[in-house]
Amino acid sequence: MKPPVVIHLDVDAFFASVEQRDDSTLRGHPVAVGTGVVASCSYEAKRQGVRTAMRLAEASRICPQLRIVAGDYRRYELAARQILGICQERIARVEVAALDDLYLAPPDGPDLNDAARLAEQLRLQVRQEVGLHVSAGIGRGRFIASVATQAAKNQRVEGLRRLAKLPADLPASPLVVAPQGNEATFLAPFPADLLPGAGAARAARLTECGLISLGQVAQVPRRVLAGLFGNLGSQWHDLARGIDTTQLRPDKPPLTIGRRSSFDPPTAELPFLGAMLDYLLARAALEARGRQLCAGQVRLHLRYGDYAPAETSCRFDPPTNDDAALRPALHQALAQMFTRRLPLRLLAIELTRLGPATAQIELFPDPNAERRRRLLESTDAIRERFGFRAVRPATTLLLDERLEHDRDSYRLRTPCLTR
Repeated sequence: MKPPVVIHLDVDAFFASVEQRDDSTLRGHPVAVGTGVVASCSYEAKRQGVRTAMRLAEASRICPQLRIVAGDYRRYELAARQILGICQERIARVEVAALDDLYLAPPDGPDLNDAARLAEQLRLQVRQEVGLHVSAGIGRGRFIASVATQAAKNQRVEGLRRLAKLPADLPASPLVVAPQGNEATFLAPFPADLLPGAGAARAARLTECGLISLGQVAQVPRRVLAGLFGNLGSQWHDLARGIDTTQLRPDKPPLTIGRRSSFDPPTAELPFLGAMLDYLLARAALEARGRQLCAGQVRLHLRYGDYAPAETSCRFDPPTNDDAALRPALHQALAQMFTRRLPLRLLAIELTRLGPATAQIELFPDPNAERRRRLLESTDAIRERFGFRAVRPATTLLLDERLEHDRDSYRLRTPCLTR
């Protein structure tokens, strides 16, 4: 049985493209979105050597013409929802991997050519209705389709690099279809760190073992990869050889739920940081309740003014999605971590060890817990109708004086694709 055909769509330079779409003065110029580090950069900036996750100071050094904007997550989320809606009008099974990253499973039966025609139609519709370019890759299997998209983006970058001057309206990336029956040869030249689950640590270990490309990974016996990387290594053995049976999960729950904000200039004002922590936690807990998930662990991330990171985590047993239950431990963790005599550039929280919030019937239910559950349901319903800021922790009133806001949210810095 042949693996299913998968279409992978990835918005080109997502945040930067939205900024250029909405501000005509940025079009044709190198643009970076972010504070502290580059969250997204335009192709004009990439052409000058700017890369995602690069410090903005370094990016400005190598590209003096770089225009830096802090970003507006709300506009990015709206664009992502528009693109998702276009896809769901044509295809029922869509997996959202990130705001700009979608996997689509066409109805049973189409071959690669049919999928390619459908992908082109979707790209054209996104361009016309949302004003953004989308790269697309097609293959028999989720991983193979994602590598095909990477090939499309690489070809676009190389094509733009050869031009003496970039046009005002950049051309779209080519559509790449992984050849059926010859997937292993197609995959072989691509870097091994494209493998799912190959984060920084595993990618470094692959490099130490001399496994730089997927072709080199494909030549390693399964038992050796399994010995080095466990079950993941066994999966990599198949994927690198073009055997991709991974299934799309349109209802796939998130592995983490995170919220963050950066500060420019950096701040050491504890009341403000405490208020921001309460706001970020309340937003993340609301997302968890909306997805009917509970967190067994919360991570707290800091980044100091000199860019040095700090991180800690708090465990919760039983897991919970009530920010009031999570708040005291996080405030204590912030007080214990924030010990250097430097202001903070970034504060972030991340709910992890997520599991379903199953309602267990108890013989003698706790009346206080039941009242709290009803209170959360009521406050969430009010927020749904009147905006998040209609009911919120009192400490966040301090943020009204410092941040732009509407009835639903504050305008935070450092947008995140996965939140």
